[in-house]
Amino acid sequence: MQRVQKQLIDQTLEFWQARSPKTLTREDAREMIENVAGFFQLLQEWQLADQLSATDKDTPQEKT
Repeated sequence: MQRVQKQLIDQTLEFWQARSPKTLTREDAREMIENVAGFFQLLQEWQLADQLSATDKDTPQEKT
């Protein structure tokens, strides 16, 4: 697992360093990975909320 993490950080650093005038660190790469993962987690949460909302709209409401 640690080898995979090191490889992911290395690949991230290599990818973004080619596009940045600033010298990036391994910590920068780690933060980038964390931010992208958080972004996709948020998208997944929104999708789930939309699905639940659509399900609620399809379910007949009881009259009180």
